[in-house]
Amino acid sequence: MNHRSPMARTAGAAALLLSAAALAQACTGDIGFSLDSTLTTGTEAGAGGAMSSTAAGFDPTTGGGGNGFEECQGIENEATLIPVSMFLQIDKSGSMAQNGKWSNARSAFLAFFNDPAAQVGLNVAMRFWPDNGCDPFSCNINACAQPEVPLGPLSDANHVQQLTQSFNAKQPNGLTPMWAALGGATKWAMEQQTLGEGKEKVVVVLLTDGEPTACDLNINNIAQLADDAFKKQQILTFAVGLEGSNPNQMNVIAKGGHTDKAFFIGNGNAQADLLAALKKIQESVLSCSYAMPESPDPNQSIDPTQVNIDFTPGDGSPKVTLDQVGDASKCGSNGTEWYYDDPSSPQAILLCPETCTKVQSDDKAKIKVVLGCATQAK
Repeated sequence: MNHRSPMARTAGAAALLLSAAALAQACTGDIGFSLDSTLTTGTEAGAGGAMSSTAAGFDPTTGGGGNGFEECQGIENEATLIPVSMFLQIDKSGSMAQNGKWSNARSAFLAFFNDPAAQVGLNVAMRFWPDNGCDPFSCNINACAQPEVPLGPLSDANHVQQLTQSFNAKQPNGLTPMWAALGGATKWAMEQQTLGEGKEKVVVVLLTDGEPTACDLNINNIAQLADDAFKKQQILTFAVGLEGSNPNQMNVIAKGGHTDKAFFIGNGNAQADLLAALKKIQESVLSCSYAMPESPDPNQSIDPTQVNIDFTPGDGSPKVTLDQVGDASKCGSNGTEWYYDDPSSPQAILLCPETCTKVQSDDKAKIKVVLGCATQAK
C-alpha cells in the first residue's frame, strides 16, 4: 500500500480502480475480463480530488448511489485476486473404463494441470473414489476427505508431476459411493477455508459418470452436503457429469453447491469439452473474487456497510453501481450484483454469476471499489 500524504491517510473514503489490463497478463486464457490495481483520487477528473454531488449524481439524503460519491478521495493501493484452492474428487468406478471415459478424463486433467492460464493463482488437491479407504463398504467421509495428492500450486512443476503420476497410477474399478465422496470433499474444503482465514477461495469439483450405487443413495441428502458447506463456509461445489451421469441429479448437486447448473460432457469430444469445463470453473472463481481492500488508515478498519462496486462497460456506456445482495443464493439474473464471502467479517468481494459473466465478456470493462459511502444494497 502506498501512502501519498497525511491528508490522504485521514481521508474518509478511498476509490479503488480496477481496469482491464493487468489480469490479461496474469491470466492468459479465455477469461476476457482483466483488471489493473490503480487507486485514484475519488474521481477520474484529475488532481482536483472530490466529485461534486451534482456532477456525480450523488444523493446527499441517501449517502450513495448514482454514478459516484461525494468527496470520496483515495490513495494508490494494489488490488489482489484471491487465490483459488480446488479439491478435485474424481470418480474411478468401474463404469469409467467404458467408452474411453477414463482416458479422456485423464488427458483432459493433465492438459489442465499444464495449461499456463490454469497455473496462475490456482492450487489443487486431488483424490479418487472409490479408492484408498474412500470406499462403498465403510462409507467413511473422513477417509474421503484425505487428498491423495496434497494441496499445491499448479505453478510448481513438482506438484504437477505429482498430480500426473497419481492419475497415471489409477485404473477404474468398484462402485459409486457418491455420498461419502462429496462429504469428504466438502469436509476438506471447509477445513481448508478455515485454515486460509479468508485469504483464499476454496471450491470442490465433483466428477462422476454415474448415479450413486453405495452409501446414501438419496440425491437430496447428497446435495445437502454441498449446501451445508456453502452455508457454513461459502464453499462452492461444481458438479461435472460424464456420459452415464444423471443430468437431473447432477443439477441438484450443483444447486446445492450454489453453482446453479452442472457441466455435462458427452463422448463426442469429451477430452476437449472436459478441459473447457475445468477452465471455465477456474476462471469463474478466480477472475470474480477480489480481496477486501486494506484500510488506508491502519488504526481504523474498513466499514463493510460503506463499500460500493462501480462497473463501467468498455463500450462507453455510463458506469453502474452494482447492488449488494446477502449471499450467492440471493443473486439474480440481471448481472448487476455482488456479495461478501462473510457479511459479518468480509475478507472477499465476490461478483454474482451473471455479473461475473457480463464482466468477463467485456475485455475493456472497469470495476471500481469505492470505500466510505453507504452501500447500495437490495
